[in-house]
Amino acid sequence: MYGPAPLTAAHLVGEDIRAVAALVIAALAAEGTSTVHGLYHLQRGYSSLLSQLTALGAELGVDRY
Repeated sequence: MYGPAPLTAAHLVGEDIRAVAALVIAALAAEGTSTVHGLYHLQRGYSSLLSQLTALGAELGVDRY
């Protein structure tokens, strides 16, 4: 095997705004379906991030923030 290990799906918890934004982006790059908890942190500064990612073609299932 050469290069970095591929990202795989996981259940993730973000404790602050930057962590949650990074986890969402990493989850999109991973193979499989990931669950990210703590999305309410995005309301503090990246409130439009999820809608922008959806507009770009990301498949997001968001129940609530």
